[in-house]
Amino acid sequence: MSEDDPQVWSGVEAPLPEIASVGLMAFDPIYAEEAHVNRAAEILHVVAGSVKVHMPGGPVSAGPGDTLLVPSASSHRDEFDLEEGLEVFYCAFRWEAEEDYFRAVPPQSLERLSPACRSQIAGLADLLRADLAQGREMDQLVARSRILTLLMLIYRDLVPPAGEGQEAPTAYGEVRRHELMSRARQYIQQHYARCVSLDEIAEALHVSGYYLSHVFSAESDFTLFSYLTSVRMERAKALLLAGVLKVSEIARAVGYRSPNYFSKVFRRHFGCSPRDFVASHRP
Repeated sequence: MSEDDPQVWSGVEAPLPEIASVGLMAFDPIYAEEAHVNRAAEILHVVAGSVKVHMPGGPVSAGPGDTLLVPSASSHRDEFDLEEGLEVFYCAFRWEAEEDYFRAVPPQSLERLSPACRSQIAGLADLLRADLAQGREMDQLVARSRILTLLMLIYRDLVPPAGEGQEAPTAYGEVRRHELMSRARQYIQQHYARCVSLDEIAEALHVSGYYLSHVFSAESDFTLFSYLTSVRMERAKALLLAGVLKVSEIARAVGYRSPNYFSKVFRRHFGCSPRDFVASHRP
């Protein structure tokens, strides 16, 4: 990916961020007095007070209702009025796409956010606080999704789409998609004997079901579940030719609870029933 082109990343392949820590925070005066380095990337949504964050690339100022982003491993100092204090909704997160994102969206660019985008982000910050107050596993997942939405709203507001005659490089995305395809195939080959769902595969690969299904269909001539069926049928064929198991046992061995349904799928795939297939291959 070119260092000189900040618009090569589309965000389409972005996985969900992992939340490291989150909550309302009254900033300690030491943050204003000394530069410090954060291990994770940070979202700072100002609730009360004003701040100027001094960081590589230049300072960024924010007041109540504004949102700041700080990349991980950034030495920075949070300048604020010690008498007035500073209260923020703070979220530290780790994200596989962080480097690409901040190449496209430098922290200083957030001062150019449109009023509409600022309003959307403020609303998301309030929802995040409500999600995380519950503490349930599903609330955590929703919160991670909201963080990704917040980051993508900023990206959409600040990064213009590629114009006429300007094509964003796709090599990075292609590598990611091919890698995802390979991992999905591997997962299916290892788990075809169970009742595997799209959501299960997507969760194991840390992507959304919609995105996984879209990539698989776009990168191949068949759908994800067509591939699953193909793997099951090839395994069933091998078991039938081995002549050890009954048809009902083979059905269960390749992930089908109903032998009748298995036989229908087999006929659709090979053009004959399992028993006819065995009969046609007898010496």
